[in-house]
Amino acid sequence: MIADGFIVFAIAFLACLVFTTVIIKFCRKYSIYDNPGGRHKRHKKPTPILGGTAILISVWVAIFSFLIFGDGAFTDIKGALPHILIGSLMIYGIGLLDDFRPVSAWAKLTAQAAAGLVLYFGGLSVNLISLPILGEFGVKGFSFFITVGWVIALSNAINLIDGLDGLAAGVSVIASVTMVIIGVLFKIDAMIIISVAVLGSLLAFWIFNRYPARIFLGDSGSLLIGYFFAVISLVVPIKSYTTAALFMPLVVLGVPLTEVITSFLRRLAAGKSVMRADRRHIFHLLAFAGLSYRQIINLFYLSGLFFGFLSIIMLLFGRGVVLAFLLLFMVVIFIIYFILIARMKKENTA
Repeated sequence: MIADGFIVFAIAFLACLVFTTVIIKFCRKYSIYDNPGGRHKRHKKPTPILGGTAILISVWVAIFSFLIFGDGAFTDIKGALPHILIGSLMIYGIGLLDDFRPVSAWAKLTAQAAAGLVLYFGGLSVNLISLPILGEFGVKGFSFFITVGWVIALSNAINLIDGLDGLAAGVSVIASVTMVIIGVLFKIDAMIIISVAVLGSLLAFWIFNRYPARIFLGDSGSLLIGYFFAVISLVVPIKSYTTAALFMPLVVLGVPLTEVITSFLRRLAAGKSVMRADRRHIFHLLAFAGLSYRQIINLFYLSGLFFGFLSIIMLLFGRGVVLAFLLLFMVVIFIIYFILIARMKKENTA
């Protein structure tokens, strides 16, 4: 399976190199750009925005290649693959639409929920949850809502940190590597193949997306990456691994999920729509505090490595201590975050 994984990775990587190059030329020829200007844009020149297209095509080219020439690692979830494909097209489609014309937050939320619904009826669902103190308990009666919420949360987690060149793609590369390692350690073939397909595509795309970016993910790309991470955590065919697989993205994606929580709490406390965009994300506040672009990127990458390491330790040696440490770390992040918010407000009113 490891040899197959390398082949799938190579196919995804090379496919994304080719498709990204072609898409950049296509966007330049037909002036398909994300133009600078506006409150939420930091780039200085028009930049191609169809990165999600390259990732979507590359991931599925790699997976379909394995289905045709591989050894049947998808036996347990083969019936779910059409649902995974349909869900990815739905997420990609609503993101692509938003890249060209404003789409309401509720429309995007509805599309994400619909994708979660498709996965649920494809047999990919959350039926078991484990908490450090309460232990394991079944949630079959709430499985539908938890599964849909899971897809929504992870889709938006990547989208919220896609604000600097190479940030979302780089953090996602690190998360993908961690997921591949976990799949290998626990010999979960479906997780390995999907993870390496995503990893190969992301690594190739990151080459074009790092500063100065030659192409952006766009909402179609950032939402799609989060969706694939949700899928990876749900494809585990062995029941005893279900809980571990569910917690794994929580830790691996600790940075973007922290962004989701802080954004939700901030907007809720301010009486604003929790779906409304603003310039108070963590990377905005770090820039306000005086950190350079490179320092911010390196900080996020190091945090991603830290959370990835934690997730592997958690699965090998137990969840309790690691999750307690994770919660403490996130509390510290929240405190620093709201201190920076207070400083920003004070300087703006001075």
